[in-house]
Amino acid sequence: MDISKLKAFLVCCEEMNYTKAAVRLFISRQALRQTIQSLETELGTTLFSNLRNRLSLTASGETVRNYAEELTRTYESMLMEVGAVQGKTLRLGISCSLLPFFSPELPGYLEEFGTAHPELPLELLSLTTDQTIEKVLSGELTAAILVMMDWDIPGIAADTICRFPFGVTFAETHRFSRKKQIGIEDLAGEKCVVWGSPELIMRPLYEELQKAGVQISVEVIPSAKTAFYLMENENRLMFEYTYPNTKQLQVERNSPLAGSAFSWSLTLIHKSQESILPLTLLKDFLIAKYDYITISRNIIPVS
Repeated sequence: MDISKLKAFLVCCEEMNYTKAAVRLFISRQALRQTIQSLETELGTTLFSNLRNRLSLTASGETVRNYAEELTRTYESMLMEVGAVQGKTLRLGISCSLLPFFSPELPGYLEEFGTAHPELPLELLSLTTDQTIEKVLSGELTAAILVMMDWDIPGIAADTICRFPFGVTFAETHRFSRKKQIGIEDLAGEKCVVWGSPELIMRPLYEELQKAGVQISVEVIPSAKTAFYLMENENRLMFEYTYPNTKQLQVERNSPLAGSAFSWSLTLIHKSQESILPLTLLKDFLIAKYDYITISRNIIPVS
């Protein structure tokens, strides 16, 4: 049983209102309803009766609440004790290449997590994507957060926090400005740029291009500022993500790749042979945070 379902259930018990409970959990009302329905299916019973948006516990719900309170207390105690036994600060690498543009909210979320869990001190290190992977593998970092495509990296365990739909950005003067949609075959012959993204985490896209017989040139640019300059002034095509409709564009245009199953993933990585339980708290906290801003940021939630 997923402990996060029990936690969501207990918040509903306190609020007796799905909307208020969803706000406390930083998730949508629909996502909360689905979580409760999933728990009811798993237990084979109805937990709440709902009359005019006011919840009340069924007899089964009362029983489950008693056990859920004890189980969640035990679970939290276990995580804290394990963290204390390990006796070390969580050294967390943050990718400074892609991440600031994909998720400017992350630093604030990590600060909130630190305030909520002072017993789990975080040491944050800003590194390139390559460095985060290298230092996790070497053991210099407990874990790292980066943006990548779905791909198995030997020795690395990856937990997806949320997804961003893959997109391409181009200047108003680019030939794509006249197209209603862009397919992978349209990329043929294009000069493309991507900033701070090593070949390893772009491999799914490169393999799909090769399979389709599409040849492009790709230059990895360390600086986002330089990448935008090349896109605007040299008509380069820039790989990034699909902008939300709320973003105001000036000199550039942005479009999803039609028929593409690709997406970028905001990912928490650590060594595959290690299981550091306090990271579960961090992962669940961030998943809830990003689920709450799904619509405004064009994010694909994983919950």
